[in-house]
Amino acid sequence: MLDAALRLFLERGYAATTIPAIADAAGVAVSTIYWAFGSKREIVGEIREAWFAQAQTGERMREVLATDDPGARLEAYARFMGNQWAVGAEALTIHQDAMHADPEVAADIAIVLEGRAKSLRAVVEPLGPYLREPLTVDTAHDLLLALSILELYRELRGRGWSDDAYQAWLGGVLREQLLGRTPTGC
Repeated sequence: MLDAALRLFLERGYAATTIPAIADAAGVAVSTIYWAFGSKREIVGEIREAWFAQAQTGERMREVLATDDPGARLEAYARFMGNQWAVGAEALTIHQDAMHADPEVAADIAIVLEGRAKSLRAVVEPLGPYLREPLTVDTAHDLLLALSILELYRELRGRGWSDDAYQAWLGGVLREQLLGRTPTGC
């Protein structure tokens, strides 16, 4: 059912995809869709959860946060983001479309984005003593967010970049833009 919904959201868009169309594509009764999900909004939430599970979001973020070396931490973050985008590009396309069509989905996603910003601030905070002048933790956080947006990933992938090339680029540019003083060996 979730695969059918994902496919239809991508093909038709969130607004044009109906619960009966999802049920038909999945080969189940409309009532089964309502029983399993409740609404299209809930289906979008389930697509997000499936993406996070497949991308191993929590586990991979814990690995980033456990990395103490500033340069290695940013490279681990670049691998994390490359994986997030590679696994979740379709889910994010659906989310962006659904946000424009449904204020309740937009509110749900705003909460997710707030959590993302907090998580990503945790990536930057320990780098404070190593930041390039005149950066602060706040501006470094802003740069981290800006340099790792989905649209940048999509642009580079669309121009023929591999996921490995994207990750190497992101790790390098984050090191260059954020770090000044680093401990010996970084």
